[in-house]
Amino acid sequence: MTVTEKGVPIDQIIHEMKANNVCAVVNICGTVEEFDFSMSIKNDIESSGIKLFTAAGIHPHESASHISSDTDWIRENASSIIAVGEVGLDFHYDFSPREVQEKILRKMIELSIELKKPLIIHGRNAEERILEILEGSGYNGKKVLFHCYTGTPGTALKIIEKGYFISYSGILTFKKNSEISGSFEITPADRMLFETDSPFLAPVPFRGSVNTPAKVRSVYENAGLRKNTGIMELSATIKNNFNAFFGQNL
Repeated sequence: MTVTEKGVPIDQIIHEMKANNVCAVVNICGTVEEFDFSMSIKNDIESSGIKLFTAAGIHPHESASHISSDTDWIRENASSIIAVGEVGLDFHYDFSPREVQEKILRKMIELSIELKKPLIIHGRNAEERILEILEGSGYNGKKVLFHCYTGTPGTALKIIEKGYFISYSGILTFKKNSEISGSFEITPADRMLFETDSPFLAPVPFRGSVNTPAKVRSVYENAGLRKNTGIMELSATIKNNFNAFFGQNL
């Protein structure tokens, strides 16, 4: 039986990544089942020469269902995860009550500190509040990545001033993205990462399709044009940023 991720065969995902020179992927898991799946495909992906890293955390959409549940599976698998995340606040959809989201976020921040792992943040209409909670949790000076950033340039500047990182997704390639473009333009090269947010937000020219890791190449190409930088030079910078943030040596 062919193993698939969101309906796309894993062997196809691997083939596309190799064809587009993707050397590493971070798979973000919100449940122990997702973590187990990530571990089950690790050998297949790494045997192809591509590094598979895994992050684990409670997404704000799922906060209400996890408010009193056991999250020890994250702690128990700490040696196999690269970061705690994605965690944070989503005040756009509000699938979980805001006070519950904040309680789970604080719990995840504490776990990140305990495990000495970087923090991957999901923020939607809540980036300023997340910064306040991080400040109140004594998180200054630690590694934070605001993934799939959709906030304002003003908030991006505050994130950068804290020494945190910002990751840009396929949204950067969309025509209607003035605030994202503004944030990107003020983000220093040594404070940015790129991603797909797979299976969502497929970049131009793939909009409407299932997003897969290889499609991140389109984000690199768009960013290179904006920064007037060759894709090889930009890729080297982003690889250095990845290594600095996650403590790796790709």
